[in-house]
Amino acid sequence: MSKNKKSYKALGLEFYNTRTEKAYSELYKRVRPGLKSYIWNILKDEEAVEDVLANTLLKLWTKIDQYKPEYQITTWLYRIAFNESLGYIRERNKKYSIDGMREMGIEVNNNSTLNESLSVLIEDAEMRTESDFWEEENELMAQYEMALRCIQALKPMYRDILSDRLIGKMKYEDIAAKHNVPLQTVKNRIRRGKSLVAESMK
Repeated sequence: MSKNKKSYKALGLEFYNTRTEKAYSELYKRVRPGLKSYIWNILKDEEAVEDVLANTLLKLWTKIDQYKPEYQITTWLYRIAFNESLGYIRERNKKYSIDGMREMGIEVNNNSTLNESLSVLIEDAEMRTESDFWEEENELMAQYEMALRCIQALKPMYRDILSDRLIGKMKYEDIAAKHNVPLQTVKNRIRRGKSLVAESMK
């Protein structure tokens, strides 16, 4: 970590103590990528991920008085994200991905009901320690930073379009207009760019 880059704890304490938009914005930018990856691992649904992520980051602003400074801010946020994810699944009666649960290291039976699967997840969350969340956050951030480096190393024809889609969250049609290329070309380059990034990250 560079000398000028504040730690998560420092950013969390600064926002907790000042409650300013500036402190919130700095913390928001740092924690958002890792939270999004974490929520994706649970929901496996891009639209749902964005909804849960927005709710989690809103609670960072509205519920900061409930944060206990002796703990890492990421531990607190990841628990909020976890609870928001489970709430989303319950509310929409969404069928949870058994494969997704197995990827998280949770053993479940293919015949498990939704409630049984959620119970397993809740028990898993309760058993997790602060260090578990902290280690996972570090790993997710390392993966995110590696992905960014891989994207930047791509040829411009892939890099620029992939950056607009994955980082800028632009629509395919808007990207096509921006780069003055056919829509299908945009889709092909994004698909190829993702494949190249995945290969590089291996």
